[in-house]
Amino acid sequence: MSKLFIFAIGGTGSRVMKALTMLLASGVKLNNVSEIVPIIVDPHKANLDLKRTEDILNNYKKIRDSFKPTEDGDFFHTEIKKLKEVVKGDGIEDTYAFQLKGVSDETFKDYIDFNTLGAANDNGELYGQNKDLINLLYSEKQLNTNMDIGFVGNPNIGSVVLNQFRDSDAFRHFASNFGKDDRVFIISSIFGGTGAAGFPILLKNIRGAEAGVVENPEFLRNAKIGAITVQPYFGLEPNEEKMVDKATFYSKTKAALQYYSRGVNKSVDRLYYIGDEVISNFKYDPGNNGQKNDAHFIEMAAATSIIDFANTPDKDFDGGQNGRRFMIKNNLDELNFDNLTERTKFIIGTALAKYTTFCLYLEHSLDGKIGGTLPWIKDTPALDRSFIQGSFFHSYLKAFNQSYIDWLNEMGKNKRAFKPFNLGTDLTHLIVGQEPKKGFFGLGATKATFDDVDEALNKYTNGKPFPSQEVRLLKAFSKGLDKFMSSKFPNF
Repeated sequence: MSKLFIFAIGGTGSRVMKALTMLLASGVKLNNVSEIVPIIVDPHKANLDLKRTEDILNNYKKIRDSFKPTEDGDFFHTEIKKLKEVVKGDGIEDTYAFQLKGVSDETFKDYIDFNTLGAANDNGELYGQNKDLINLLYSEKQLNTNMDIGFVGNPNIGSVVLNQFRDSDAFRHFASNFGKDDRVFIISSIFGGTGAAGFPILLKNIRGAEAGVVENPEFLRNAKIGAITVQPYFGLEPNEEKMVDKATFYSKTKAALQYYSRGVNKSVDRLYYIGDEVISNFKYDPGNNGQKNDAHFIEMAAATSIIDFANTPDKDFDGGQNGRRFMIKNNLDELNFDNLTERTKFIIGTALAKYTTFCLYLEHSLDGKIGGTLPWIKDTPALDRSFIQGSFFHSYLKAFNQSYIDWLNEMGKNKRAFKPFNLGTDLTHLIVGQEPKKGFFGLGATKATFDDVDEALNKYTNGKPFPSQEVRLLKAFSKGLDKFMSSKFPNF
C-alpha cells in the first residue's frame, strides 16, 4: 500500500495535524494509503502548538506499536511514521518536524547576509549591489525579525527562508524514497507568514523535481497532491507590541487567493478551502513562551479534507479545478453532530463517540473494577493493577486520552464552538442531541451506563484469545463498543 506524506506548515498545520491524529486514534478509516508520514514545517521551535502535536504523535506511535491493530475500525488503526523511519539514508532527524537551518538566534538580515551586500571583492569590484533593492522590499522591522519565532505574518520573508527546503537532506530523502503510488497533502494557512509562503514553494519543488537531483523525479511530478488552504478563523487580542495585525488577515487572504488562482491551483489534484466569519481572539505570544491556541472546530473540519483526499480513487481527482469547501447545516455559535452533513457525521461520528466513551470509562470506571469479577477484565491476559500502573497505560495511553479530552473541551469553549459530547459519567446523554433507544412500547428512554459498557465488552471478548493486555484493552473497546453504540443510540 502507498504512503501519504503530509506537510503541516506553521501553527495551523500543527493544529490540523493534531486534529487528524485524534480522528485516526478513534478508528476513522483511510483508504488508498496504508500509512501517513507527517513533516511539520515551522521555524518557531518554541511554538507550543507544535510541541503539543509532537507529544501527541509520539504517544500515538507508542500506543500503536504495543497494540498492533489489524482490523478496520480498530483504535489507532492507521500507522503514523516519522520520515526517518521510511527513508533510506543518513542525515534525517528523529523527529516529526523539519529542522530549518540558519534560523536559530538569527535575524532575517543576518540570514540573507545583508551587511555584505555592496562589498568589494579582492579586485576591488563591487558585488551584491542589491542592498538598496532589499531596503525597498523589506522594512527595517522585517529585516530585524528574529527567525526562530517564525515569519510573524510576513510571507515575503518565509518565501526566502523556506526555499532551503529544496536543498535539504530531508527533501532529498523524501523525494528519492517517494513511490509511484504515494501521495502528498499540504496543510497551510493563507493569512499568516509561514503557511502562506510554504505552500507554493513546496508545491513548486515537488512538481519541479529534476533528474540527477532526486531519484525517480517523475513519481513526484506525477504524484497525486492535495492541499487545504485555511482562511482566517481566529484573531489576535489588541497588543501594541505585536508584529502580526489581524486587520491585515483578509487583505493577505485576498491577495494570496488571486496568486493561487494563477500559479498554484492547476498544480494540485484536489484543493480544499475552509474558514469562518465567527472568530475568537487569542492572546498574541510569538516569543519564547510560544503560541498556544485552543483547539478549534475549523481545524477538525480541515482534517476531514485529508480523509476525503486519502479516500478518493485516482480516477476521481479533478486536477484542482473545482475547489472543495466544508459546509455546516446551521449557522449557530455552538455546533454538534446534527449540524454536520450526513456524510461527515457518518465518517467521524460513531468513531469519536466510541473513543470518547473509552476515555470516560478509563477515567471514571476502570480503576474500581480492576481485581473484580468482570470476564473482560479478569480473563487471561487479565488487566490487573500492575498493568494500569505500567508505562503503556499510565505514561502513554492516559496522556494521549487526556490530550483527546482537552481537545474536545477546547473546541467546546471556542468560537465557533463544537460540542458533540457531554463529558461526564452520564452516558445516557453522552451524544448531544441524541437520546438513547426508547424502552418497551416506546415508553421512556433506556439509560446508558458504564455497566452497559461492561456487558458489551464481556460479550465481545468471550472466548476470544488476546496476545497481550494492551491488545485486550484496546480491542475490547474499539470493537466491543460497536454493540453498545448500536443498541443504545440506534439513530446516531
